Amino acid sequence: MSPVGGVGINYAIQDAVVAANIISEPLKKGHLHLWDLAAVQRQRELPTRIIQAFQSLMQQQILVRALNSEQPFKPPFFLRLPLLRDILSRLIAFGVWPVRVKI
Repeated sequence: MSPVGGVGINYAIQDAVVAANIISEPLKKGHLHLWDLAAVQRQRELPTRIIQAFQSLMQQQILVRALNSEQPFKPPFFLRLPLLRDILSRLIAFGVWPVRVKI
């Protein structure tokens, strides 16, 4: 995971929540199987791939231009639109789809 956007800790916590939701019962019963762990991976793989692609795009399209000392930095057009800017902020803050602890 790239440090772009600072989402690493968010995703680590979301991974832990999903893992707890899926494997807590099998652990309590003492019958944890490999497919329980595979279920955690299946649920977390797509959101992780999406955010990593987003991070790569941000690094290539924004950070490279911002660090270029030959010309003044101008944010891309999509970051100047309030609706898109807000959607991107929510994606970084909450992930592709937020997870919740099951009680």
